Amino acid sequence: MTGVSRFRSIFSRPVFWLLVAFFPLILLLIIPTVAPIGPMYWDTYLYLDAAQRIWMGQIPSVDFPTPVGPMPYYLFAAGLKLFANAQPLLLAQWCILPVAAPLLALALSDLSRHGRAYAFALLVPFVVFATFPSNVSAYHPFPTLDGFGIYNRHSVVFLYVLTTGLLFLKDGRRMVLLIAATMLALLMTKVTGFLVGGLFCLLALLSGRTSLRNSIAAVVLFLIPLGIAELLTGIVSGYVHDIIQLAGMNEGSLLPRFLTAVSLKLDVVLPAALMTLLLLWIDWTRADRSIRFFDHNVWWFSVVVAGGVIFETQNTGSQEFIFIWPVLLMVFQRVRLVEQGPKMAFLALAAFCVIPTFTKVAHKTLRAIVVAPTYDTLHLPDVKNMQQVSQRREIIERATYLESHYENFASAYADLTDHGQLPSWQYYSELDFQLYWIISANSLVEALKTFETQNNVRLDSLMNLDFTNPFPWLLDRNATKHIQIGADPYRTVPPLDEEAIRAIGETAAVLRPKCPLTPGRRKLFEHYEPALKDRQVVEVHPCWDILLRRDILAAKQ
Repeated sequence: MTGVSRFRSIFSRPVFWLLVAFFPLILLLIIPTVAPIGPMYWDTYLYLDAAQRIWMGQIPSVDFPTPVGPMPYYLFAAGLKLFANAQPLLLAQWCILPVAAPLLALALSDLSRHGRAYAFALLVPFVVFATFPSNVSAYHPFPTLDGFGIYNRHSVVFLYVLTTGLLFLKDGRRMVLLIAATMLALLMTKVTGFLVGGLFCLLALLSGRTSLRNSIAAVVLFLIPLGIAELLTGIVSGYVHDIIQLAGMNEGSLLPRFLTAVSLKLDVVLPAALMTLLLLWIDWTRADRSIRFFDHNVWWFSVVVAGGVIFETQNTGSQEFIFIWPVLLMVFQRVRLVEQGPKMAFLALAAFCVIPTFTKVAHKTLRAIVVAPTYDTLHLPDVKNMQQVSQRREIIERATYLESHYENFASAYADLTDHGQLPSWQYYSELDFQLYWIISANSLVEALKTFETQNNVRLDSLMNLDFTNPFPWLLDRNATKHIQIGADPYRTVPPLDEEAIRAIGETAAVLRPKCPLTPGRRKLFEHYEPALKDRQVVEVHPCWDILLRRDILAAKQ
């Protein structure tokens, strides 16, 4: 093989381009990249909270309850050590790539030898969905990137990899490794993704794409690291406990969730329903006796769509149904030789099934990239990487003004809270609130530093009576153990137990935001109030109180 032929061979390999896609991402993590802030962006700060806890020796689900699995937190914590200037959202989005990308390369390893066009057709969507930090659902008309739904995006990317492997990888050792590793990643990311992945694996077993022997081997290989992790840390049983607890706090009728998921994705579900009928007709009238019963097109497509609906009933609003893409590609391999009419009907419906999700995610991300240079940025050095966001000048000006506004009109927001109302109907989706939260956090950090200097003390542990708590990371302090990160008092905060009460009692300072008072903040204070008795209340800023342990200032008096 000549040198030119060798280069052509390398450039034609999908795995090579998968590696190439990493280089711009690494560069964007090295430099202080700025991202357009979007609705509910403060979900991103959960990763900062978890990273600081991990660095301080805490173990997810053992030392603090989590809303999802521990793997992304560990990957994010490692990434933040490696890329100190990383934009938090971009690092949170891309932190799973060191796990997901090799698994996709494994899934494509057989296919690229026989059909590189199919391999590239599977590679391109993966790169887009795994790297573009945007959801299908839109909560604001301005171009932004989505700092929420990140766990869901991680899960569907792993489901995409799993489906690709089950359909295009030959049964054997590589299949065993892919199933075990991907299912482990799904479990350690979000349990609903793991359950849907299990459904896909069951169909692979029934369809004969993986043998019973290899399935058992995959289960054993899956259980070994779980057993080791459990023996060393207790993280698995703790995670199971968190799942059960969260499920109990979020009991509700399945029908409303089902209707919400279907209605939000009607642009995919409706053509998918028609596609199911078409595939049923093709399989019935043009049966291929060499294909096993459960390996027929209609089974794969309907089960994967059903899995998508099941996943969405618990995880509404992300990059939904992207894992039907590999199924449609597999079906195309089979129907491309049938007569023109059925083939054209399949191609038309397939386009309706996959194009809406792809174009929405790509459009939202590219629109944000194009508009971002016209946005203004913040200069708030006390919040470190959190200041690496941008938005329109008028929104930043409004967010800056809100701090004094909330101080001067606190009674108005207290009245709204008394009636169970937020300052606006979609308050947490408002860009000015998300920017203001960063500005307010900067004010608190400045105030805490001044307070410590004036009183010659160091508040070595911090808790925040709000949804998220990046302050231990910002000030390099400990975070209170045995309390939920991502503290939504209506969905995720468990009942107080003796461990939590003791940990809160040992905390040096509990932060209480007041601008504005909201039902959620009030409910969090009421929830933790039994553990906050006999605290010294100090107003360090018009918008922030700190609830101090009595002994901290007593020694200085």
